Amino acid sequence: MEIFPETLAEDFLRVARLLRRETQQRIAPLGLSPHQSRALRVIGESGPLRPSEVAGRLGIVARSATDSISGLVAAGYVERRTDPADGRAFLLALSESGRAALAEVTRARSEVAAELFGRLDPGQRASLAALLGALIAEPAPTPGGTAPRLASRG
Repeated sequence: MEIFPETLAEDFLRVARLLRRETQQRIAPLGLSPHQSRALRVIGESGPLRPSEVAGRLGIVARSATDSISGLVAAGYVERRTDPADGRAFLLALSESGRAALAEVTRARSEVAAELFGRLDPGQRASLAALLGALIAEPAPTPGGTAPRLASRG
């Protein structure tokens, strides 16, 4: 039986959507969107950060980060603090309730992952981890010194 790359891509996306949907349902009482929960994790793991640094770490444009950050500030999960290195700028840090929310997000993500990947035996999980690692590994540079990218089709 031939397995087509399109089928693999669709199955991969279905698993990703399942993880996201299940996690989102469990953290719904916190009132966080998926983007806000990601921003909360970035700030919690690497903060305090400037908003531009949050956007960069999330791989999104600054305007999108601003929307997520504003919601986190309004909910009391994130505090804006003056940057001691530049009084005109500010840093984002988790508040006490933000740390509690991050712990809940982390717990929910761990539970969902354990339930989903717990369906696989240890050997299957190891194989999946190796395959995913191969897919996300940085490609080797070409002789011209640049890393190849996935070709875009249009």
